Amino acid sequence: MKKLNIRIVLIQLIGMIFFVNGIMQLRFYTVADEIFFAKNHFHYQKLEHWTRFFPTKEESFNFWPNVYIWIFYGLSFGILIISYLNWKNKLSALNTILVAIVMYVLLRLKFFRREVISHFFNPFRTLFSNDFAIQCLIEGAAFTLIGVLILYISISPSLFNSEETLIQN
Repeated sequence: MKKLNIRIVLIQLIGMIFFVNGIMQLRFYTVADEIFFAKNHFHYQKLEHWTRFFPTKEESFNFWPNVYIWIFYGLSFGILIISYLNWKNKLSALNTILVAIVMYVLLRLKFFRREVISHFFNPFRTLFSNDFAIQCLIEGAAFTLIGVLILYISISPSLFNSEETLIQN
């Protein structure tokens, strides 16, 4: 097993941020109408406005937690991917643990709920469509693929072979 490599951890962290944000955007795509209604018409307290999207009162209270649980699902699946890639390439388990800890801290700081990464790419997603659902689909698919690609690239041998080991061999 190789020792902790900060370059790999940073690259895997960037990949995980894109991956989790992509999963969250894909979930936003599936509930885009409800999100649009909840964000723009929350001040309407009339029952006929709410029953269209939220037939029961419990559904309206559980809506955002049900959407945001997908951040946790993406995080869990991403950690499994990183664990497998690091194990397959005989990299240190400390890489996976460090990425998991940093991602947990980002999760607790509501980094994904505030859509920090999405705000930077907002001009890109509005370039293709004005529809919120299509924007979430495009951004979700792109971010998920970018995240998986970055995670796959993170195990490239050129990243964890330093110049010293190349000279010695």
